[in-house]
Amino acid sequence: MPKIVSKSTVSSSDQQGNNENTSSSTQLHVYYCLCSEFILVIDHDLQQLPRRETDSSYVVSNAGRTFKLTVEQGETVILRREEGYEKQYRLVCPRCNLLIGYETTPERRKGPYTYILDGALTEQQGSFA
Repeated sequence: MPKIVSKSTVSSSDQQGNNENTSSSTQLHVYYCLCSEFILVIDHDLQQLPRRETDSSYVVSNAGRTFKLTVEQGETVILRREEGYEKQYRLVCPRCNLLIGYETTPERRKGPYTYILDGALTEQQGSFA
């Protein structure tokens, strides 16, 4: 009977922090809803992303960023802006229905940007900070 030999590799997040060659741009950042539900993992810190002038939401480029957003489609609203009207396809937390962000196209990630509302997410699960 042949022997079965297997190899396994164990990886942990503290291994990445100990590597001096690791830059902050290659680290993944995890964000949670205020109800502690996992919502977003992204390749950049939200605090360093550009802000939208109309509502100060974070602007996440759908083409330029690697991210996964775990949300459900919320209601569609039309807002009046100085330049005219804007249609928002809102994104909500799947657990508590808190408004997380919005897009300006009906199909997710088909438009140029996804907007994350300021104050909707936290980096620490189970914390309102």
